[in-house]
Amino acid sequence: MQSRNSSLRNMMKTQYAEQQHMGAAYGPYGQMTQAPQVETMRIDDVIVRTVALVGATFVAAMVTWSMVAGGIENGDQAAISTAMTLGGIGAVVGLGVILFSMFKPVMNPVVCFVYAIGQGLLLGGVSAIFEQFYSGIVVNALLATVLVFGGMLALYKFRILKNSPMFTKVIVGAGFGIFALILVNFVASLFGANLGLFAAPGESVSALQWIIAIGLTVWAALSFILDFDMIEQSAAQGAPKKYAWAGAFGLTAGLIFLYWNLLRLLSYFQE
Repeated sequence: MQSRNSSLRNMMKTQYAEQQHMGAAYGPYGQMTQAPQVETMRIDDVIVRTVALVGATFVAAMVTWSMVAGGIENGDQAAISTAMTLGGIGAVVGLGVILFSMFKPVMNPVVCFVYAIGQGLLLGGVSAIFEQFYSGIVVNALLATVLVFGGMLALYKFRILKNSPMFTKVIVGAGFGIFALILVNFVASLFGANLGLFAAPGESVSALQWIIAIGLTVWAALSFILDFDMIEQSAAQGAPKKYAWAGAFGLTAGLIFLYWNLLRLLSYFQE
């Protein structure tokens, strides 16, 4: 979920702490005994790492997609069960990484790729099921994800939408509420309870489910403004290069979350 904003905020705080530590270690400017050698982060570094993580997500998704799609076509329940098991493991791993990112920025590339692959395993199997109910919905959801992301980037680039202290408070506050909602729904599902917050493929959609789906999609799109701003500030302030992984993790998590909500929202329109 999009507690990636917490990860990026923690990234900024950790950068400041490291700068303070560096100053204490080397002394005030003009009195340094040795110049610190730190390779700084660039926006290009974030882009390259984001592409790599999204690519890993896609490859992992193709694994469970082929298992579920082939299993449905050939009546191989074992393949479908295996794919769902892999997806379940991916969901738990993803939840664990997101919880971790709420308290500390994710800068370890191994953790980033574990998250991306885990989410890909979940994404592929579920997407294949949606595709069986609504032919062509996955391609439409992927296209919509790219268009929404590109649109938000353009709105930020031309300063049509800007970050501000109030904007940050609203997005972050809503993000914690959304995370709590999804966590409660996930725990309830483990015990076989259906809270009626999300409609499954083929089910009728209630007004509440429409409101939740639209709200989550709008929040997912707007939260990119916060991500873009934090990445831009980090690059401008000369953050160490390792923080590029935190930025890439945030964008990847955002894209995955946006895709999930667009997939669900598009399915509602076909009920």
